[in-house]
Amino acid sequence: MLTSIKDRLPYLCMLETTPAADVPGAGSPKSREAAMIKVAMVRLDGTVGDDVRLTAAEDMAKLFDACIVGLFLNILTPLSIVEGVDAEFWTRLMQQAREAGDTTEAMLRHRLAEMNGPAELRRFDLFADDVATVATREARTADAFVTLRLGAADSSGPTEGQDEGVLFGSGRHLFVARDQKAFRNGFDHALVAWNGSREATRAMAEALPYLHKSRAVTVIVVDREPPGQNATAGADAVAYLKHHGIEAQLHRAARLGGVSATLIQEARRLGADLMVMGGYGHSRLREWLLGGTTYRLLRDAPVPLVIAH
Repeated sequence: MLTSIKDRLPYLCMLETTPAADVPGAGSPKSREAAMIKVAMVRLDGTVGDDVRLTAAEDMAKLFDACIVGLFLNILTPLSIVEGVDAEFWTRLMQQAREAGDTTEAMLRHRLAEMNGPAELRRFDLFADDVATVATREARTADAFVTLRLGAADSSGPTEGQDEGVLFGSGRHLFVARDQKAFRNGFDHALVAWNGSREATRAMAEALPYLHKSRAVTVIVVDREPPGQNATAGADAVAYLKHHGIEAQLHRAARLGGVSATLIQEARRLGADLMVMGGYGHSRLREWLLGGTTYRLLRDAPVPLVIAH
C-alpha cells in the first residue's frame, strides 16, 4: 500500500508480496520462471481513461505478482501560447498548471493507495514536446507499459505520440487495454499473429509471460499467397513456443481484405481474449497513409493487445 511519505515511494516495488495463484495448465516451475512481468507501468492523467488502465494494471499485478508504477506527466502550458507576454503572466500560467497537477496527483495517490499490493506514482512536470521522451525513458525500467486503444475515451493530449515513442524507443512492449473482462486469473485464449518478421519475433518473446498464463494459445498466419504456397509458415513459431513449455495450435486464415481486418475477424470468431503482434513492419508514415495493420489494430483491436517493435 502507498504511504503519504513521498520519499518512500520509489522503494515500494521492492517489497515482497504474496505469490499470485497459479493458472490452470500453466503451473509448472518452468512457467512460473517465465512470468517475468514484475513492474507494470501505467499512464495516468486523471481522466476517465484511468479507470480502464488501472483495472488492467491491477489485474496484471495480481496475475504476475507485480508492482504497479503510475506515470503522471503533468503537461505545462506550451511556450507557443505565451510568446510575447510578460514574465509575470508566464509565471502565473506555470503556477496554475502546477497547482492543477497537484490536485490530480493527490487524486491519483488516493486511487493507488486503495489497491492491494505495492504501487508508486512518478510525476513529471513538462511541456507537451517532452512527453514521448520522458515516457520512453521511464518505460525502460518497467516490464510492460499499460495504455489504452488509441481513439478510446481518453481526453489527454499527445497520447498517440507518447505510446508510439514507448513502442519504438523503450525496448518494452505495450499492453493496450480496453474495457474488458478481468484477467487476474489468466487468459482463456491468446492469439499470436505471426508473419516471420523481426517485429513479430520480438512480440512473441515479450508475450511469453502472458502465453504461460493462457489456457489456449493459437499462432495465426494470414495467408497472403495462394493456398498451399507456403504451407509450413507458422510451424517454426509453434515449435519455438513448445520449447518454452507452451502448447500452441497453428491456424491459417485466408486474407479477406487487409491483414488487420482478417485478424480482427478471426479474433472474434475464435473467441480470443488476448492478441499478440509485432508493431510497424513498415514505416510509420506508410502505415498511417495506407491504414496499415499496426495503425488499425491500435485503434480497433477487439481484445487487449500485446504489441512490441
